[in-house]
Amino acid sequence: MLRFHIHTFGCQMNEYDSERVAGLLIARGWRPVPTPDEADLLIINTCSVREKPLQKVFSYAGRFIPARKERGLRIFVMGCVAQQLGTQMLERAPYIDGVFGPGRESMIPDAAAGETFPVVMNDAATLTDRELFPSQYDTLWQGAFSAPVTVMHGCDNYCSYCIVPYVRGGEVSRSADEILREIHALSARGVREVTLLGQNVNSYRDPDTNLDFTGLLHRVAERSALARIRFVTSHPRDFTRPLAEAFARIPSLMPYLHLPAQAGSDRILGLMNRGYTAAQYLEKIALARELCPDISLSGDFIVGFPGETPEEFAATIRLIETVRYDTLFAFVYSPRPGTKAAELSETLSDAEKLDRLNHLLSIQRSIMGKTRQRFLDRTVTVLIESRSPRGDTVMGRSEHNQIVHVAGADDSALGTFVPARITEILENTLRGTRS
Repeated sequence: MLRFHIHTFGCQMNEYDSERVAGLLIARGWRPVPTPDEADLLIINTCSVREKPLQKVFSYAGRFIPARKERGLRIFVMGCVAQQLGTQMLERAPYIDGVFGPGRESMIPDAAAGETFPVVMNDAATLTDRELFPSQYDTLWQGAFSAPVTVMHGCDNYCSYCIVPYVRGGEVSRSADEILREIHALSARGVREVTLLGQNVNSYRDPDTNLDFTGLLHRVAERSALARIRFVTSHPRDFTRPLAEAFARIPSLMPYLHLPAQAGSDRILGLMNRGYTAAQYLEKIALARELCPDISLSGDFIVGFPGETPEEFAATIRLIETVRYDTLFAFVYSPRPGTKAAELSETLSDAEKLDRLNHLLSIQRSIMGKTRQRFLDRTVTVLIESRSPRGDTVMGRSEHNQIVHVAGADDSALGTFVPARITEILENTLRGTRS
């Protein structure tokens, strides 16, 4: 039996695509293996949103040149870098056997069964095709009790720093009926929690009925057996009162909102083409907290955007201190070729950007240590997904999307919801005891 291994860089949508490809290969008789050293086919799912992941792709792939020569390992690359570079990838890394852009992943099993290499499939027209979305639900998600489901693909916002519209195309929404069919199939396989995915989920529109994202949430809650629903990622401009009200009206919608801000300066937000001011962003946060007072918030920030002054960076820090996120993701700005921001002159050195990033993360660590104290001595409900990497605890996520290590439970708890009293706040996780 032929064996494959998939290594995934990047976002949850990439993880979803990797699972889709794994399912397609398994359906064709392939067997997944835990390491590339055991594989006949290595598939690298790539991310080009930031420079570092792009560099990692070539570094990682290059490690397997000897295996390619010695035992015939084939190397395929899929995802955003594959779409962005296409044949250029082969010029830069001629040891790669196949390049598959978003929407072409379903061709991988056929290509893997063939003998003609290299293969390049990154037709941009595919990115506007509703057939982007999988229709073979029995091949999806080989994971356990929590699964992602893509509801839309691409983005129409064209933030000046972002390459996503160029490599994943414009927004294409999936029909609600198709989404529900996939969720029903996942539920039948034991999935208890689903995260609805999209580059900008709250601009979702059913192509057949014009149902909006809030309507989709209600429909999924009413017509599925899911115990929990989550979603990412939201654009602040499209976060509406009806969507905020969904947190209060849908019991299975978990109290967690990821709402990227990116900056706290109105001028920088304008240069980023984000479509809102800092004050308008804070109004959205206030709306979420009004309708779901205990909501857990996370956000994204870019540090060192071209022209960012010390005062504008200070405005970002003030916004973070005002919101008081439970979780925050921050990155140093890196220009992506072909984006509008790449045409702007850099004004900060790499060292200055890194200093700002480290300062921001230090502030956030202090805030997070305080915001998460509200869970101490509180009983939360944890969907147990696996054993903890160390110790004799099991682990999973609470309603607020916090990772919790639970003592007093064993493997028999896998896939169940366990009440746990939080006894310790760790740097990135919580620890509790089954209650």
